[in-house]
Amino acid sequence: MSSLLAIEASTEACSVALLHQGKEIEDFRMLPRAHTQFLLPMVAQILAEAGLNLGQIDAIGFAAGPGSFTGLRVCAGVVQGLAFARDLPVVGVSTLQAMAQHALLEYQLSDGDVVLPTLDARMDEVYWGQYKVAAGFADVLIADKLCPPEDVRIADVAARLIGVGSGWGYAPRFAVNRAPVTIDEEVYPRASAVLRLAAREFAAGRYSTAEQAQPVYLRDSVAWQKS
Repeated sequence: MSSLLAIEASTEACSVALLHQGKEIEDFRMLPRAHTQFLLPMVAQILAEAGLNLGQIDAIGFAAGPGSFTGLRVCAGVVQGLAFARDLPVVGVSTLQAMAQHALLEYQLSDGDVVLPTLDARMDEVYWGQYKVAAGFADVLIADKLCPPEDVRIADVAARLIGVGSGWGYAPRFAVNRAPVTIDEEVYPRASAVLRLAAREFAAGRYSTAEQAQPVYLRDSVAWQKS
């Protein structure tokens, strides 16, 4: 049975999770502008709680983006450093997919239900994607995008729809033909959700090397970023 570490720092929230001997533990904190200070100590603490060292980890999963440019860079840098130190494989996971995966568990969603995770991307734009629940996982229905709120369009599905994330503050401007049954703007990406998605990818042999642990920004320019 594999032991995996997962790291998430795409928003003002920051979290680390660990899978070991079939058990999951997570350290989730709201740490605006403090990821650099706390992320490595959080990793050290969660490993110590499990009585493990980095050499006993089989792979590292991380939220690759989209999200805060600074947070994504910090996360990728930490993952690269840890992975290089022990020659560990890495698994990048979509931040929005992690949000959908968390919503799946939080709201006890069933196969066929659809989650629309969104994040406020600033500059009057949102990051968004659409995910369908299947066999306990949030699978891609519409790939992650960056666009003005007016371009957010929901696929024509009859399933129950859940909306999560800060981008739903723009909901009145979304080009949607029906409203979700639940909207929760306070859902953040979490390392526990990254962990489950990364574990599936790792088990299927879909992973990469440390130098390939790169952020996915969806936006070319980083000049605006202040977070």
